[in-house]
Amino acid sequence: MAFGNGVLMRGRHYWAWARADGTVMEGPVRTLLNRHRWLRLPLLRSAVALVEMIGLTIFHHRQNGVRRATLLLVWLGLCLAVDFFLSLTLPQLIHSPLVESALLEILGLAFALVALRQGLGKSVWRYHGAEHKAVNAYEAGADLSDPEAVMAYSRIHDRCGTNLVVIMVFLLVLGYLPLGGLVVGEALGGVYAVLVVVVSFELLRLIVRRPRWLVSRVILAGGRALQRCVTTREPAREHLELACAALRRVVELERKA
Repeated sequence: MAFGNGVLMRGRHYWAWARADGTVMEGPVRTLLNRHRWLRLPLLRSAVALVEMIGLTIFHHRQNGVRRATLLLVWLGLCLAVDFFLSLTLPQLIHSPLVESALLEILGLAFALVALRQGLGKSVWRYHGAEHKAVNAYEAGADLSDPEAVMAYSRIHDRCGTNLVVIMVFLLVLGYLPLGGLVVGEALGGVYAVLVVVVSFELLRLIVRRPRWLVSRVILAGGRALQRCVTTREPAREHLELACAALRRVVELERKA
């Protein structure tokens, strides 16, 4: 997980967050999935993971101080306001439900990315790129203590949440296709949106395990392109060193678990 001032790495039992001020915070991963096996059922496990991920993000961002947390909330509030305004005005300008929903989802995604960048800090995409390079290097067996070696690895990763966003947008638009006279997205409203997020988590799990499938290649191509052009930037050495430090610490803690 990338922040505007560092990188947080999470293992099965522990997390570590290396920050630009030189501190490395760490702690145990507290998840219901480790304590209750019945919560690991398909769809249910993704719903739990989503709630815990949001909670973890909010918890750690608050540790960055009141000013940073307030700035993120303000930008997210502006994003929601713009999204609400578009949902009211687009139907008056566009009379095709499919075109309207597609445009609404794409613009909503664009404003959300702007809000995250402004709320988290200008360096967030560089830290995101550093996060991916460190993970790719670790999975390839490279030495995380050698930033120059790690720098050679790709800043694109298939398990990135950016790929999840591509799946979500596709399913949200799909819900507005007329099916027997019924428009699913309009009929179910917010329930459908929550269902889309949960199903998207499950689909991403399947896609990264079967990357050679045609559907997987199409979705991963979209996610990789979005990562390359928008959600990651080539990191500088200082960004990479923090990502590697966080990952090294998580590996150390997991080995002791």
